[in-house]
Amino acid sequence: MSEGSSKQEKRQILPQDYYDSRQVMALLKLSKQKYYELVEREEDPLPMRMYGWSTRGALAERGELMAWFKRRLRRPRPRGRVHGS
Repeated sequence: MSEGSSKQEKRQILPQDYYDSRQVMALLKLSKQKYYELVEREEDPLPMRMYGWSTRGALAERGELMAWFKRRLRRPRPRGRVHGS
């Protein structure tokens, strides 16, 4: 194994019940700025939760994160004529 190979490999995120903010950013390919923008939205914010006494770090439950992601997906609309008309 070469010296630089471990640094070049991207760390795989395995399916789990909860994801921390870094994992969510990696899964959704978000910059830190975009992550905070989505968390702070008034309408349908990114579902990050603070648990217990923690004053830093937030977690996203897998089911909530998947539901949020699916709500945000948009199907492309066909442009131009509709075929068969």
